[in-house]
Amino acid sequence: MSDASRQPNPGTGLLGPRYARRNQLGATADIEGGGRWVAVDESGWDGDQLHGEQRSRYLSVGSVAISDADAEPIVDEIRSATRLQAPELKFSGVFAGPKNGQRRSALSALLAPGGALHERASVYLLDKHYFVVAKLIDLFVEEQAHKHGSNFRNAGDARKMARSLFEEGPRALGPALFGRLLTSTVAFTSQRNRDQQVTVDDFYEVVEAWARSCRRNVTEALALLRTTREEAGEFLQAAHGPDAAIPQALEPLIPAVAAVTANWSRKLGRVNMLVDDQRTLSDTNLDDIEAEARDRGYPEFRHLSRGVHLGQLLRGQSTQHPSLQLADLIAGAGFAVAQRHHGLANPAGEDLHPVVVPLIDVAGMLPHDEPARVAQPTPPVT
Repeated sequence: MSDASRQPNPGTGLLGPRYARRNQLGATADIEGGGRWVAVDESGWDGDQLHGEQRSRYLSVGSVAISDADAEPIVDEIRSATRLQAPELKFSGVFAGPKNGQRRSALSALLAPGGALHERASVYLLDKHYFVVAKLIDLFVEEQAHKHGSNFRNAGDARKMARSLFEEGPRALGPALFGRLLTSTVAFTSQRNRDQQVTVDDFYEVVEAWARSCRRNVTEALALLRTTREEAGEFLQAAHGPDAAIPQALEPLIPAVAAVTANWSRKLGRVNMLVDDQRTLSDTNLDDIEAEARDRGYPEFRHLSRGVHLGQLLRGQSTQHPSLQLADLIAGAGFAVAQRHHGLANPAGEDLHPVVVPLIDVAGMLPHDEPARVAQPTPPVT
């Protein structure tokens, strides 16, 4: 390991040159004319391993429109109300579980009308299974259509096909076979396949088994997918070859942060984003998010940046930023409610459901975005 790769970066818990820039060292504070600060954290992240018995179904991204200067007294208020002595507030440590109902009451009071975080917090829920299906269409079917000069994505066809396959696939194929679709897609496209042990032939052997569909929309989508062997081979080279251009094709956190940035900017105008120092959010990936927000991305995606005004996009360590501790609480609360919605017994989800459901911003989640970049959020939790 080189000396550069072991070099700690001030203000974060991350090592190496990939995280040397975009670090917020001091406390954040809103300045007139400088834009509002928004803190962002996640819960339920599994990297690009998006399907499996031990994997969570949802990624919850919690965000709070608040600076460290304004967050600090709120964190102190939570500590006082809950008698917490831990060095930082973490939802999983002190707000989850059956014995922490009183602490959840304090959090509910902050999120409810009249509370200090009312209308300042948001939860972005991403259904990982939908994200996998959307990527399956985008990486292969849409790529083939693009070669033939089709405006498949911007015309809405990619989203429509992904939506149909996601909603009707379990019935058309049966739950077990639909599960194989998701598992095989993850195995083929994730970073774990960098050694290409799952080959194109392996992947399309499973694709051929999907011909058992009993619903027209699903049958048509899979029939089209079976013609994309060439695109699948090109993907392997682009993702894992010597000149890899898309090494994180199945990573949901990057597009999720982009979506959250756009949502807050469309509500507040100019925003400055502070994200938790997660290893996925390298300087390069944050550069890409900024380029998209500033309308410097691909021309066919220019519509995604309309109404988005980004100031700074930086990372920080939660121990040093009380605003990130609040974002952690929101993300954890959103994840608990999502688990409840999925039918998993969850005391935190039961307690927080009334105040968290209004925070799930479904209607405003980039309605014109393509599904490969930002998976459509789950329906409202009821």
